[in-house]
Amino acid sequence: MMYALGVIGVLILGLFLFLFDGWPTQAKGTVYGVSWSRQYAAYLGVDPSQGLKEVLDDLGVREFRIPVYWNEAESVRGTYNFQPVKEQLDAIAARQGHVILAIGAKLPRWPEIWMPDWAKTLSVADREQAQRAYLEATYRAFADDPAVVAWQVENEPSFNPKFGEGQPPRAEFMREEMSLVRKWEQDRAAAKNISPRPVYTTESGELSWWYNFSRDVEGIGISAYRVVVNPVYGIWRYWYLPSWFYNRKALLLRPLIPNIFVSEMQMEPWVDSGAVVTTSIDDQFKTFDLKQMQNNFSFSEHLHFPKVYFWGVEWWYWMKTAKNHPEFWNQAKTFFTSHKSST
Repeated sequence: MMYALGVIGVLILGLFLFLFDGWPTQAKGTVYGVSWSRQYAAYLGVDPSQGLKEVLDDLGVREFRIPVYWNEAESVRGTYNFQPVKEQLDAIAARQGHVILAIGAKLPRWPEIWMPDWAKTLSVADREQAQRAYLEATYRAFADDPAVVAWQVENEPSFNPKFGEGQPPRAEFMREEMSLVRKWEQDRAAAKNISPRPVYTTESGELSWWYNFSRDVEGIGISAYRVVVNPVYGIWRYWYLPSWFYNRKALLLRPLIPNIFVSEMQMEPWVDSGAVVTTSIDDQFKTFDLKQMQNNFSFSEHLHFPKVYFWGVEWWYWMKTAKNHPEFWNQAKTFFTSHKSST
């Protein structure tokens, strides 16, 4: 018994040292991009089209993660409006940019669950059938779009189903969605004699083991947060998670998940329920100020992942254009300018 406990103790110590012991080294060849939500920009009161243009032309960003929100795409059942998304993709394609297109009911930004009102009153079976129809219509609409280089199906499907507003899809249904998109992509690729584009989903970098849906997709995007607000402890800083923790965790899971990237690197404040416009700037700066931004940019340079997508570009633009705080935008511009070879 003592021998067995000793072996277990050594293994636990070895795992701890593997994940936490080390020294940061700067990565080379990382591609940097942003997540962009037209709806979030509009919520902040800025012009989404002009904002995206400035992200492209002033910051010089070329890698994007763009959501197709179900409640906007199909506000009336059976009637689809993809024009707002198409306009974004056209602007990005015109500058030879690339997009991971996120589809599903659970997508980035509050309220997390983006079902149209009419779908919320349906039975589970009917709602899932309606969601299949939205999923297929969305895929067909953008299957040949030159900007789309990958698909993301649902967002953080393993993470806290009670987080957000509304009822998230069942786990088995989300697996079915991933399988459907992979099949459509493989069929399209076979018909055109080209390689299929990858299908991803995402996971919490800190609060998930990342493997729940690993067999259902070609890759996993993870979040990387540094300062959050915990309902019990208040402001919570992940000071104890070094940059190499994420990459070494990825190394352990590489046999299961060969393609892991950072889909959501924190670059904005953490506020309750996404209520940024009703939170004072001073309170926002408690979880994210310019120094924290600089630290997070440095942290991202030491993550050693092939791609890192920053989270918060709409907030940078809002702070510049509406709040007389251009320093965040300027800091991001400095970063992207110095990493042009990686964008």
